[in-house]
Amino acid sequence: MAIKRIPFQALLIGLLAFSVLPAKASQFSFSIGPQRELFRGWVKYKGNEIDVKDDLHIEDKTKFQASFEWRHKIKLIPDVKVDYLHVRTSGTGIITKDITFGGVTFNVSDKVHTDFKADQIDVTFFYNPVEQERFNVQVGLGFKYLTGYVYLKSLTTGDYSNTDYDIPVPYLYASAIAKSSHFRFGIEGKGLAYSGSYFYDWKLKGGVEYGRLFANIGFRYERLKIDDVEDLSTDLKIKGIFGEAGVRF
Repeated sequence: MAIKRIPFQALLIGLLAFSVLPAKASQFSFSIGPQRELFRGWVKYKGNEIDVKDDLHIEDKTKFQASFEWRHKIKLIPDVKVDYLHVRTSGTGIITKDITFGGVTFNVSDKVHTDFKADQIDVTFFYNPVEQERFNVQVGLGFKYLTGYVYLKSLTTGDYSNTDYDIPVPYLYASAIAKSSHFRFGIEGKGLAYSGSYFYDWKLKGGVEYGRLFANIGFRYERLKIDDVEDLSTDLKIKGIFGEAGVRF
């Protein structure tokens, strides 16, 4: 299965256009760090609901996230933040019931191997209605681009089935950050509901900042409910502790 792709060439052209704006009015930041990913929920594609832990034995993983932010003092033009989350895992185990995925049935007691990928690119455009020395509020909107695949193979019979997907998910965005000396504490949320599907992504974090350097630790909880988009349905939860270190320039 392939869902229509986003024209990211247009996005890149837009970002390049922003880059010609006066550098003195801009501030950039970049961060990267580990993300613990605990997977819960189910997937369904031309078959029945399949639990990712009980049926597919999907393993929890530690991957990474990265973020790039551009802020400026130009009126009317929003600030921009781009986030990337690497999501990839696998699992192998004996299934305890018949499951059907992509029209292929895997029988009870088969040993099934699963590969799962759901990388995410978030592009957020936001404004700063409250920007004070000790407290900031940001609001905006953006798009999450989910790209990946689900691959199942019976190691007992050799039968296999797979689907790949490229799904754009729009969202509303809000965050609040409190500051005290070199310490920062914040909450960030993204989400939207539409046509029986919904998505939300929450972060709680705290950290320190010295000069151009900063570091944070926090907890992230994400849920993606897709209701029959081109035969694909999901109710997936990805949660875990994350850390990040970065620089402003």
